[in-house]
Amino acid sequence: MAIAVADNASFTRASQRLYVAQSAISRKIKLLEEELGEPIFKRVNKRVYLTPAGETLLRYARRIFQDMRNAKLEISEIAHLERGHLRLGAGMLACTHILPPVLERFKALHPRIDLEVITAPTDALISKLSDNLIELGVLTLPVKHADLKVVPLITEEMAVVTSPKHPVLSQRSTIEAKELQDYPLILFPRGARTRNVLDEFFREVGIAPRIVMEAENVALIKPLVRIDLGISIIPLGSVSEELQRGELHCLKIRNHKLIRKVGLVYHKSDHIPKILAELIRLFKESRRNEARGLGSSVRMPMESAEMGSSIANGSV
Repeated sequence: MAIAVADNASFTRASQRLYVAQSAISRKIKLLEEELGEPIFKRVNKRVYLTPAGETLLRYARRIFQDMRNAKLEISEIAHLERGHLRLGAGMLACTHILPPVLERFKALHPRIDLEVITAPTDALISKLSDNLIELGVLTLPVKHADLKVVPLITEEMAVVTSPKHPVLSQRSTIEAKELQDYPLILFPRGARTRNVLDEFFREVGIAPRIVMEAENVALIKPLVRIDLGISIIPLGSVSEELQRGELHCLKIRNHKLIRKVGLVYHKSDHIPKILAELIRLFKESRRNEARGLGSSVRMPMESAEMGSSIANGSV
């Protein structure tokens, strides 16, 4: 009942959701507060808010409910993964090119298991993992958290991406790091993990980038680059189809290799629910297939290459 009141910020809405009389909920909460010796809710302008004691109680209550869900999942293993529900979180970059083939394979193998995907920045997803609101994160590394296990999955190379209409860069296959400050850049927002990789690179090479636009979603960045509003630096895997179709052009930064690492993040536990273990297995299997050349990804253009980008196997 306390969780319902907190989630709805209202005793009335909680009673409607639980189909329980509001007076019964109020009485239960009052007894709980007497037992704890601290109020767990405060009322301000007809809304209900958690007190510090209430926030602590809610955190443990969610863990208890998560343990109950895990128990049900373990019991359901007898049914050979025929039913279940799994929540995972990832950033937009991972959603565009890492998740789709794995989730497609998972649904083909286990069509009756429901998958719920949440997109958010890495730090927000770490909080959701800590609060047991998702079971798995596909996150940009590093992630350091005492209660979370991190399994490195992919090392992605990042490249300078331009419009094929760019009057200068579309004719080249490489660019000097110092030249980047001569062109308008469209990047992820400051604070995003992938942006942190770029900001560290800019500091190392001693340049002041001319950032004209920030966008949280790679799907927003790509069309803006395509019409030549600016250039960007993004993981090659997220633009492989556009490069194949000639809609974008990529360049290598001379004497530098920019990478970002992506990993699987989940709770440390003596037992991993079978549904979660199966999805982790498929992520690892997909990565091994790509490493053996069974998947397709983008290769950086050679320094001697002329206009255009080439496609090869095994770089992501």
